[in-house]
Amino acid sequence: MKPFFITTPIYYINATPHIGHAYTQFAADARARFERLRGREVYFLTGTDENAVKIARVARAQNRDVQEFCDELAAQFKAVWDALGITYDDYIRTTAPRHKVVASRAIEKLWQSGHLEIGEYSGWYSVPDETFFRAEDTIERDGEHYIAAPTEDQTKAPLEWVEEKTHFFKLSDFQDFLLEYYTAHPETLRPVVRRNETLAYIQSGLRDTSISREMDWGIAIPNSIPHGEDHVIYVWFEALMNYFSAPGYLSDDAAQREYFEQLWPPDVQLMSKDIFTRFHATLWPALLKALDLEMPKELFAHGFWTVGGRKMSKRDPETIVEPVAFARQIADFAGTGFEIGVDALRYYSLREVTFGSDGDFSRAGCLARYNSDLANGLGNLVQRALSMLSQYFEGVVPEGKSDLGLQSAAVEALPKIESLYEKLDFSNALNEIFLVVSQANRVIEEQKPWARIKSGEREAVAGLLRELLAVCQFCARALAPIMPFSSRRLLKLLNVSPDTSWNHAADFGVLLAPGHRCASPSPLFPRIKNLEEAITQMTTGSSNEMAPNQAQLNMVDASAPPVEALAPQAETKPESAETKLERATIEYEDFAKVEFRVGKVLEAERVPKADKLLRLQVDLGDEQRQILAGIAEQFEPETLVGKSVVVVANLAPRKLRGFESQGMILAASSPDGPPLGLVTIDADVPPGSVVK
Repeated sequence: MKPFFITTPIYYINATPHIGHAYTQFAADARARFERLRGREVYFLTGTDENAVKIARVARAQNRDVQEFCDELAAQFKAVWDALGITYDDYIRTTAPRHKVVASRAIEKLWQSGHLEIGEYSGWYSVPDETFFRAEDTIERDGEHYIAAPTEDQTKAPLEWVEEKTHFFKLSDFQDFLLEYYTAHPETLRPVVRRNETLAYIQSGLRDTSISREMDWGIAIPNSIPHGEDHVIYVWFEALMNYFSAPGYLSDDAAQREYFEQLWPPDVQLMSKDIFTRFHATLWPALLKALDLEMPKELFAHGFWTVGGRKMSKRDPETIVEPVAFARQIADFAGTGFEIGVDALRYYSLREVTFGSDGDFSRAGCLARYNSDLANGLGNLVQRALSMLSQYFEGVVPEGKSDLGLQSAAVEALPKIESLYEKLDFSNALNEIFLVVSQANRVIEEQKPWARIKSGEREAVAGLLRELLAVCQFCARALAPIMPFSSRRLLKLLNVSPDTSWNHAADFGVLLAPGHRCASPSPLFPRIKNLEEAITQMTTGSSNEMAPNQAQLNMVDASAPPVEALAPQAETKPESAETKLERATIEYEDFAKVEFRVGKVLEAERVPKADKLLRLQVDLGDEQRQILAGIAEQFEPETLVGKSVVVVANLAPRKLRGFESQGMILAASSPDGPPLGLVTIDADVPPGSVVK
């Protein structure tokens, strides 16, 4: 099988990448990773478009050398893609010698085969859009000409009148070919709405296209072609050539040319819909036909992101989401590593809308999905499974079988997910995965393994745990194309090699066989505790500078003396019980703010160098919390495991002895005395139940 060849468009380097650029990269990277998991060699090509007039003008306006200016901006793009985990195999720059040589040779080949001709061109030209406009498409206002009906993507700035000799590509010669080809190969253009749009555009009549400009920045037309000495290749025509210059078309290197023959044609070419119909679905295939090169197998246009219902624009800074800065925000709010923030952003981008449709990017929606899908869904499943394995079986996969439908659900979902990845339907692929996650969490609640282990049903719990671990392994493989960092972390928790293939997603008996030891439980996706406050801070603050969240503001180091202890205290008389009761009286509305929930103690251990503190891991149903309690002098840790306690669940977190405590358990005590007993629930009540 030939290598899988996938491309993204090459990006103008006039600004740093935003979420719109990253969206294309996330999709291409997910498909490339998926193919690698299936054992296929992949050639993933991306890059930067650097020969535009406007780039040269900006550089010169700053008294900068144009090439050095391009070098700096291209490095910024690569740095962003590397930070976001984009596993491109090649990065093409249109100022690179290998591209210039091939573009020049391709133009010469077009001339020799009669696909170019010399002509005169005059018209209104937009430098920002790199586009000519006919007189009938412009209007005059205050002595200047403007685009009469500009789209959202086109400039509102004045146009420039240009008259020059130019080289025309005979695009009109390819109208019948394109219509016939797309009729015979409807799968080439996707989605369907873009195919219909392209066919209508071609049927309206193709005109020959000017493909050269009189300027000094860009790739020169060869001198062997008349009027070539003072012309460069039109950037929109030359940029398309990156797709064959990078892999080695017309290269001087024999090995590179041989690789090109093995690689061509592209399997999937991704771009946004604004550059699809005119350029990638019309001009690009006509160019390939003129050069006798095979057509791409699939051209796919994704939709636009708006932000808060508004089109992304540098003139509207609130609409610009910088992916690296935003991923860092997510990680900081959740108290986790940057890579998990990246995965949360990748997940939201590809889950929120069907790939190919328009969508509205919501920062708040991304944080909400992090909590609901990742922390409370997959993260909760992994934490519960590994915690029970650690507590009940010392972290070793036990012997035992059960048929609760989880393993079979994962096995049945796998071919559906595989098909959806092939179709670039990432949203529905993720939906299939998380249906299995939801089913697994539901089975835990139904089976109540904490109660069954207490009643001696150890073998049944062992079978359940094996199914839960099977689902965790399935998620690690199935999510790897979209969430590579989380996948690797989950495999590490399962103590499974990260080098497993796609087929290992369902190979449960081998990788998690009885006797296999998993790592100690550790939160995969720590929950954002104060979601509303995080959203408020995020939407009112800068994307690059983030104020500390409320959880951070509430964390107090218990090893430091309280502020009151540093000041002299006035002598006071002891208060009577009646006075204390009167002082402590609160309104019902205040009491109603306190959230009491049932928590199941999964683990308990002493805190080093703290005689009174125990560190508990408590299951609250939809999440696991770490809670520190000052009861170590009254209770041995092992006596608490399995108890259902009452937790103040909405207490702000605080730090004690270097550990974060995420709530409080209730205990009874005599006045001013030590705890005498815990407030527990004797009935068989699921963790997370509300106490009223």
